[in-house]
Amino acid sequence: MADDIEIKDRILTRSEEMFLKFGYSKVTMDEIAANLGMSKKTLYKFFPSKEELVREIIYKMRCGVKDYIDALLANEEMDFVEKLKRLMNLIGKQSSKLQGPLLEDLHKNIPEVWQQINEFRKENVRQKFTQLINMGVEKGIFRKDIDQRLIVLIYSSAIQGLINPEILSQMPFSVEQVFESVIKVIFSGIFSEEGRIKYNSYQIEDQAKENEIKWMSENI
Repeated sequence: MADDIEIKDRILTRSEEMFLKFGYSKVTMDEIAANLGMSKKTLYKFFPSKEELVREIIYKMRCGVKDYIDALLANEEMDFVEKLKRLMNLIGKQSSKLQGPLLEDLHKNIPEVWQQINEFRKENVRQKFTQLINMGVEKGIFRKDIDQRLIVLIYSSAIQGLINPEILSQMPFSVEQVFESVIKVIFSGIFSEEGRIKYNSYQIEDQAKENEIKWMSENI
């Protein structure tokens, strides 16, 4: 049983790498099996079809994101601004993973999987983003004179409207750039003065750490 779980995880990890790099339609089960150094028979034992394989990969991604966000928001010892930064980093990383051939491929060839991704985003926006905004207001990081529901609606509409392969293909921006810009614009508008100062101090600290790492890599 343990060996089966290990083999299945290895298949999912390698397949995800290949789908993200080449897209869904351009990768065959033969190529996946060869890349893993296993027979097609073994591959099909765990995943009867390529579609089932990509569905499992997307499901795994969704579970990973949900578990991370739940743990992040539930962490009472972590400073709120640190939570905010980590959440923004997660969104950026997950968005960049889905940019390129895979996103457009799913949109065209397996629209129901694309719809699942869309619904997952909507659900997370409604629940997690609302929770984050409310928490920020309570902590004094976000302004109290804002309507949290309106902020969530603006964010949701912006993301759903822009994170679309057909729209992105017409603009010189990556998914990651779109997410970062939307979040930056929205958060900069709802920060309280205290929250803005605190957030900027984190930015300065991060830049100092990056400069130190860069200096060490160049001089050691």
